[in-house]
Amino acid sequence: TDFDGTFCPIGQPVPTENLAAVHQWQAAGNKFGIATGRGYSLISQALKPYDLKVDYLVCNNGAVSVDASGQMIHCHAIPLTVLTELLALPIIQENDAPLLIFTATHAYSVRPNPDMNMELVEMIELQDVLQLQDVVQVSMKLATPAEAQQVSDDIHRRFPMLGGNINRSYLDINRSEADKGWGLMRMAQSGNWKDSEILAIGDDKNDLPMIERFGGFTMTTAKPFMKEAATKVYDSVGQMLLDNL
Repeated sequence: TDFDGTFCPIGQPVPTENLAAVHQWQAAGNKFGIATGRGYSLISQALKPYDLKVDYLVCNNGAVSVDASGQMIHCHAIPLTVLTELLALPIIQENDAPLLIFTATHAYSVRPNPDMNMELVEMIELQDVLQLQDVVQVSMKLATPAEAQQVSDDIHRRFPMLGGNINRSYLDINRSEADKGWGLMRMAQSGNWKDSEILAIGDDKNDLPMIERFGGFTMTTAKPFMKEAATKVYDSVGQMLLDNL
């Protein structure tokens, strides 16, 4: 499941019905994991308040996955030469928009995001980003989803190796292969679940690749294009899990 807006409503705690359904789902012998645009450190912090044991995490829109013990399964980093040219673009250098940098395990802030708890990220100067190892994602907050799509398209034209995963007005720049569907497949093929059935649910554009790949589900709160792509629409993740037991 996607986390923000799906498993956890925006600005609210994870519903108890979702947590209870996960426990029942796992007790029946199934695996449960989260596929998110968040980095590993941020999704780990978000899950701490809850009585929840995930079997895997797919982070950074599929660029990273880890198992239940936090051991890395795969990491799809942006090559240093491409990252250097990306960070030199005016949209990165001259924009006032919040800018986050993610490695395989940590989150860094070049320009703070007022919507985030900045205690969870380390401040860094833009010129120091190139000293980081395994940068997997560059994230910006634009004014609108349309602007995020425009910037994403421009970056992809300049750097075909890079693609944009968009969630609301947030643009996450990853390797072009990396999306949640691809990341789930990499995770499954690298682990013990390559022949398992995968059920997926999400609510926004960066969830679309995994919904389409796995014939997945969406939320009643999702936009029409998500409902058109989904096999079924649910009020909650808990409802989806119980319906598929």
